[in-house]
Amino acid sequence: MPHLVQEDLAGRCRLTAVCDNVPGRAEATAGKFGVPAAFADYDEFLAEADVDMVSLATPIGVHFEQAMAAVRARKHLHLNKAMTTTCEEADRLIEEARHGGVRIVASPGQMLRPMHRVIKDLVEAGAIGRPYFAVNGMSFAGHEYEGFRQEGDVLTDVDPSWYYKPGGGPLLDMGVYCLHTLTGILGPARTVVAASGIGLPQRTYKGRKIDVETDDMTILTLDFGDRGFGIVYAGFTWGSDSGRLRLHGSEGAIEVTEGQVVVNGSNAGRFPPVPAQRLPEGVIGPHRDIPEAHVYADILHLVDCIREEREPEVTAEHARHVIEIMEKGYAAARTGQRQQIGTTF
Repeated sequence: MPHLVQEDLAGRCRLTAVCDNVPGRAEATAGKFGVPAAFADYDEFLAEADVDMVSLATPIGVHFEQAMAAVRARKHLHLNKAMTTTCEEADRLIEEARHGGVRIVASPGQMLRPMHRVIKDLVEAGAIGRPYFAVNGMSFAGHEYEGFRQEGDVLTDVDPSWYYKPGGGPLLDMGVYCLHTLTGILGPARTVVAASGIGLPQRTYKGRKIDVETDDMTILTLDFGDRGFGIVYAGFTWGSDSGRLRLHGSEGAIEVTEGQVVVNGSNAGRFPPVPAQRLPEGVIGPHRDIPEAHVYADILHLVDCIREEREPEVTAEHARHVIEIMEKGYAAARTGQRQQIGTTF
């Protein structure tokens, strides 16, 4: 919200309506940010609000239903991660959008980040020789500990229970970033094996117990064919890990350290360190200091694609591939068998 009401967006896009089914939250949001219209019912919002595009920042488990409704209402669509929970849902959403002429941007747009483009170019240029394996993971204690949830008003008392129910979990919440990054750099994965489970069967939020019904720790091993292997981990566990990325190959390694993309190994002299620019080019001015700037960048990407009548670089097909990896990853952990990945992008 703070991004979408900045003055530098004048003439580019306007935030015209907000919707939230928690009583009073949409009205409070509209009042805080000066939004003309507020809705508590999503169907009314789609039917009556003056909007060309919708951004969904709702629990992942309801994305498919809400996204299909938006697409059928002919609204261009940004989905915060993950786009859907199953590959079958993603197939249906993509087909519906194609039929209706609707553009979709599905966060996270990791390859909009200059740092990841630099790393991809280095791999393509042979900086590490033949890729052997890449590692990327994320973890943090859990959403019940987030500071803003500890306040008491309708805007900040946001129940985190859904993260621990079907449609939640750290893989869809955080591992999705790592999977978009590795597949963006190395290309589509071919197979996945995994280990996944529940570490804490119960958590506590403001004195209330939350039964954990979905895995809160997952490790995936991906086979990229001649592009090597990938390891992705995600957990609601203590020990903050913001997604450290490293790639290893026959002639060297790439890692991000001290604000730079660094090539180590026999080719280090040919490839000097490059500043690790994490935020996409369009994130400028006040947006650099506002939280969730990467999500704003994805929304802005869709805005520009609509205005310029071009197809997004952050595609629903890429999001579908990542969703299949996560879905098949859970199946691999459950069965103990390697799973084939059928989608590409």
